[in-house]
Amino acid sequence: MARRNDTRQKLLDAGMRLFADRGFDATSVADLEEAVGLQPRRGGLYKHFANKSELLEAAVRRHLDDADAIAGGLESLDLGDATDPEGLQALMVDLARVFLAEMDRLEGLTRLLEHDGPRLGAVTAEVKLRAVDLSYRATASLISVIAPFVADPEATAVAVLGSLVALRRTTWTFGSPPLSIDDERFLTAWSSLFVRTVFGA
Repeated sequence: MARRNDTRQKLLDAGMRLFADRGFDATSVADLEEAVGLQPRRGGLYKHFANKSELLEAAVRRHLDDADAIAGGLESLDLGDATDPEGLQALMVDLARVFLAEMDRLEGLTRLLEHDGPRLGAVTAEVKLRAVDLSYRATASLISVIAPFVADPEATAVAVLGSLVALRRTTWTFGSPPLSIDDERFLTAWSSLFVRTVFGA
């Protein structure tokens, strides 16, 4: 049974990787079987999944099962003295690192949805709710605590995190970040700008 589960996990990993790289239609059952060491066209995949579509959905749902990680990471941040500019800037850098790490973890899922989002239907909407919107809501809650005077914390959270999304998506698309600015340099400028303009610190 353990071996069967191990093969199933390998198929999920291979499915996420191949679907993200090639798209659903361009990835054959034989490709998936070969990627995990099964003999192609011998029915190995069908011992674990009814078909390729079921494998696709299972791979996405496995990522969704871990989607609470970012909310937990944000909730565990040490708020410290939110009125101190240096402490606030350090907090914003920690927040950004949690968010970027989660984006990195979900890169394969993001690419997969770009290829095959319409095919997944309701699952795509669930990804947005449980993985994408969750991070914005968690950040909005954090902003409400450390800056209760901000009129619209949800819209502010979208504005704040949007630049982090752009940083990662540019890197994924072109192989390097905008102007080749690394994370640490970006986060220093980003957090400083955030503290000065949003909180007036």
